[in-house]
Amino acid sequence: MTHSLHRFGSHMDNEIVFILTPSKGINSEGAEEKIRRFLDIIVANHPVHYGDDRVGNRYTAGYEQITSRLEGITNIHAVFNDLGSAMKALKEITEADLGLSVVVSGLFENAAACCRGAGISYHSIEHSLGIWGKKELLPDQKPLEILTMCGHGLVSANLIRKLSDEVRREEKSPEEAAGEMARLCLCGIFNTERAAAVLKELAGQRGRGEERGKEG
Repeated sequence: MTHSLHRFGSHMDNEIVFILTPSKGINSEGAEEKIRRFLDIIVANHPVHYGDDRVGNRYTAGYEQITSRLEGITNIHAVFNDLGSAMKALKEITEADLGLSVVVSGLFENAAACCRGAGISYHSIEHSLGIWGKKELLPDQKPLEILTMCGHGLVSANLIRKLSDEVRREEKSPEEAAGEMARLCLCGIFNTERAAAVLKELAGQRGRGEERGKEG
């Protein structure tokens, strides 16, 4: 699940990402009810966000629309901001024995703890090797912390800067701004709680920078 591997920065201590992926032509036929059961378990354990990249996410489609359009090749994504909830969800998914691939992504120790809590062990690990190339062209760290929460690149650095300025001017709350960005993340792994916390910090930084500019 490489689109979730490059998250970094602050407020990640409780973040866990899930994805359910049927294998087309192997276990996808008739998998709709299994996928629905997975989503039901996820929703019952209070994720921050979830979605189906073909239909939409929690903000743009919602549970009813997503479940009404399930197919055997549907991928369901979700993000938790509470390790206890993520661990409970994984335990229930394991007990349901759906026979479909589930990937858990997060800080290594958190993902390992979720597996232990569910009574299972991981069979493979995929690590990010970091960012290579012309890193000087990247946004600053705080915008990048938010940008990498949408691994498909649908939340732009310019939008993040615009919304952080609106938060600084108190035109939007951090939560409202985070929700606006989450709508753009098709698969539903954008963590609105974490984004709101980072936005508060970014708005403070930009405010201090503006004050220094006035003084100069």
